Amino acid sequence: MMAAIFIAYMAIIWLVFDKLRLIPLSLPLALLLAAVGPAFAFYIIVSMNNFHPSSADARVFQRVVQVVPHITAPGRVLDVVAQPDAPMKKGDVIFTIDPQQFLFDVKRLEAAVAAAEQSVPQLKSSLDQASAGVEKANVQLNLAKAEFERQTELFEKKVIAQAALDRSERNLQSAEQAVAGAQAAEDRARLAYQSNIGTENTAVAQARQQLALARYNVEESVVRAPCDGYATNIQLVPGAVVSAAASVLPFVCERDESNLGMVVASFMQGPYLRINEGDYAEVVFPMYPGQVFPGKVLTTIDLASQGQLSASGLFPGAAAPGTARFAVRIKLDNADTLRLPAGTQGNAAVYTGDVQIAGIIRMALMRMTSWTNYLFFSA
Repeated sequence: MMAAIFIAYMAIIWLVFDKLRLIPLSLPLALLLAAVGPAFAFYIIVSMNNFHPSSADARVFQRVVQVVPHITAPGRVLDVVAQPDAPMKKGDVIFTIDPQQFLFDVKRLEAAVAAAEQSVPQLKSSLDQASAGVEKANVQLNLAKAEFERQTELFEKKVIAQAALDRSERNLQSAEQAVAGAQAAEDRARLAYQSNIGTENTAVAQARQQLALARYNVEESVVRAPCDGYATNIQLVPGAVVSAAASVLPFVCERDESNLGMVVASFMQGPYLRINEGDYAEVVFPMYPGQVFPGKVLTTIDLASQGQLSASGLFPGAAAPGTARFAVRIKLDNADTLRLPAGTQGNAAVYTGDVQIAGIIRMALMRMTSWTNYLFFSA
């Protein structure tokens, strides 16, 4: 950039003072030209870098979804339906997992739900039986009390011996213990019968939840496209074992209207704060030599990776100072039909409106960069 400005400046001096001889060259004028040239170049460069910054790190991004099977146990791939890079609609089948093991779980848990539902009337019968046991124990206790009182009266009248009274007392204590045991059994039966979530028995609810999870596994054994787009890098083959622990392939989503012609460029800290939403911007791509694409700044992102701390048991390390760059999203004009593959890189410049002469030179440099793209060829 500095060389281009000096070459242009020297060409003007040669044209005016040597070729056309429009102005006679004197020593004071030569000294003035020698001083003005570097000062003007320095002023233009500083103005461009601060008020019309450029970035050689302009990129095109695209949403990529990592496809992960949502199954709770590892499964074996049954069939791979999707073809590499073939267009697909949201919901189309990418591949299927053998559902047999999950169908076994469904059958087993359907039986478990039926058994749990049948156990509820059994729990009610157990409660009724325990309640009847309490009533029977209370009857036996009343009989034992009456017998003990009668034996006590007879003992006081010297009609029976002490052994008969002791036997009657032991029978009373046994009857009291039988009542306590019967009441405990009734409490256990009542708790088992009345253990509900809402209006449903807990055993039935637990079996239903397990059955729902098994049916979910059956549904998720068919892996579908998460959005309109295409699957790429398909290395899956029938027989491969997959699980929810790792992604198996990337799925590239089509760009929607809001992401067409979207370019993200990173800028240094100094000029970043002068960039505002709505500023005019230009982008050039090596794949489109000789073309300059106009656009506007859509958003500025006040965050860099150096400003993020992750939770860990280690102290954060100190990064090299002055390396942070901030991203700016640029929306290109009339980019509906422009083909911009994900990963495309280029140069971007933003014009803030200050020091217009520096902006004009920046525009010229952007066009020079675009034309020099013709000079680079790949083998």
